[in-house]
Amino acid sequence: MINKFAQMRDSWFTKIILTVTALSFMSLFGVSGYINSAARNKAVIEVDDIQISQSEFSYLLQRELSKLRALTGDYDEDEDKADTVKAQVAALLLNNKLNEAIIENTMRKNKIDFSDAAIGSIIAHMPTFEYNGQFSPQIYNEYLKQINKTEREYINDVKRDLAQKILIDSPIAGAKVPEIAQKQMEKILGQRRTFKYLKINNADSVVTSTPTEEDLDQLYTEMVEELMIPEKRDITIMYLSQDDIEKSIEVTPEEIAAYYKEHIDEYEKPEQRHVLQMVFDDENTAQGVYSALKAGTDFITAAAANGQKAADVDLGYVSKNDISEDLADVVFSLNKGAVSAPTQIADSWQIVQVTDVKAPEKTDRATAEKQIDAEIRQEKAYNGNYEILAAIEDKIGAGVSLEEIATVYNTPLLKVKAMDENGDAQSADAKLSAVLKTRDLIDTVFSYNEGEISQVVETDEGLAVVMVDKIYDAHQQPREDAEAALRQAWLENERISITQEKINNIQQDAEAGDDIATIANRYKMHLISSRPIARGETLDNVPLEKMQPLFAATLDEPVTIELGDDYIVAAANNIYDDSAALSEQEKLQLSYLLYNNLASEMSEALIKDFASGYKVKVERGRIGLND
Repeated sequence: MINKFAQMRDSWFTKIILTVTALSFMSLFGVSGYINSAARNKAVIEVDDIQISQSEFSYLLQRELSKLRALTGDYDEDEDKADTVKAQVAALLLNNKLNEAIIENTMRKNKIDFSDAAIGSIIAHMPTFEYNGQFSPQIYNEYLKQINKTEREYINDVKRDLAQKILIDSPIAGAKVPEIAQKQMEKILGQRRTFKYLKINNADSVVTSTPTEEDLDQLYTEMVEELMIPEKRDITIMYLSQDDIEKSIEVTPEEIAAYYKEHIDEYEKPEQRHVLQMVFDDENTAQGVYSALKAGTDFITAAAANGQKAADVDLGYVSKNDISEDLADVVFSLNKGAVSAPTQIADSWQIVQVTDVKAPEKTDRATAEKQIDAEIRQEKAYNGNYEILAAIEDKIGAGVSLEEIATVYNTPLLKVKAMDENGDAQSADAKLSAVLKTRDLIDTVFSYNEGEISQVVETDEGLAVVMVDKIYDAHQQPREDAEAALRQAWLENERISITQEKINNIQQDAEAGDDIATIANRYKMHLISSRPIARGETLDNVPLEKMQPLFAATLDEPVTIELGDDYIVAAANNIYDDSAALSEQEKLQLSYLLYNNLASEMSEALIKDFASGYKVKVERGRIGLND
């Protein structure tokens, strides 16, 4: 074990010297439970007798990907990106599950165990699950629901975490970052550099030649995808908008009157009063408080003096129907600001104060009926959509033509010319502008053959039936129509070739030992000087992630940075040690990060040492990690 730590220390120290910003902060241990379900397929992870089947691993992987999707929204829209992300998540999950199995076996081997009662006590005292200083079962259960775990799985997690503290955390707790490493990192991080650099902009490359017809013909054969005109379709559409459906519905005066009566509270609001209320068990106490109120004591102050909280005293605005009849008699007999004498209501004595009065409100009847008419039409329209939809589909199934169906519903047939899969069309009625963009309608349009009538499409905008009139297959733009695009593509290619040749010559000169000033003079380029730049700053808008090579290079060593079709070639001409400029807070943060890096490597060494005593087998191919 001592030898392992010595080897680890040497490798770690070397990394600190050579690696400036790439510090690892990845935790080795996630909070993911081991599922003890009966595996019915081949195990993909085995650590002695602990096995995780392919189906279990797939379930856990999909759960983690679902969490990621919930956080990022659309990581899987790009297929290549989705595959990369899935592989990365699978690798992390594999690492976590292996670590858990190794810890669990090591617990057994060393007879480390904790009773459920002890774990229950620990959980009950976790601040995460407290509300008002007390353990909250509701918060605890909600947490289990959020992490998608049973209580047993979570208890096992806590046991493993405690075992990790004993087996991993305690042995490395005394580790210290060597002072020389701290000083070296302070020096590296505090370093500033000035640069001499050249800018090679693709737009500045001058093309003096012109393309031949053979050049353009060759490009035409290569640019099939770029010059592809997508499939388009002419359609006839019968469209019943939601407004059309609502306007066709009849609403009777009796329906309006019934609706008004059923929802009268929306149109006739009774008088409301803002009420403060104190409740007492006996009359004497109530009389004493009433005397204090008459003498000028504030109602809330008097309530607080008698142990009644403001939140309990304030009833808010109430109408007669909101409170008991006895209490309503008292409340609605008072003027604004008045306080009632103690009154016995049921088994208690009560004092109330009315602090505000809202007069009754009534919506104008004509306005109310107009609102009700619109509401009933909308309800009937949505409820009746299914009946209309079913009736139309019955007619389609019976072979009735689209023209006849449109006549039944008194709606015109609308023509759409050259519609593409984005919902754009060469020509279409303005009434269709919204519905043509809906995904359901687009999918329907491109799912039927010429002459076929679709099923009814239901959208938020209404109901639609489509007939495909003509299909224009996807095809490459004709050669004569692509002339301008081909010439522009040729020009761009030539310009990129000239830029690439220039940067290749510059790189060859640099490799031959020429300094950047000599290179600039040879190619008659403007040599730019920078101000002193620290790590975390950027040179001429170079993305921060591309700045690292400039600080890793030696003095006067040219570095090429690719920026799309443009380039920057830069070399540090002065290096300043500004480690003294680091604040104490920055040095403390650096020390913390270095310790974390050291602790991570020591943890990994311990895990590997524990694992050496077990039979560990991983079927990487079955979980998509062949690489």
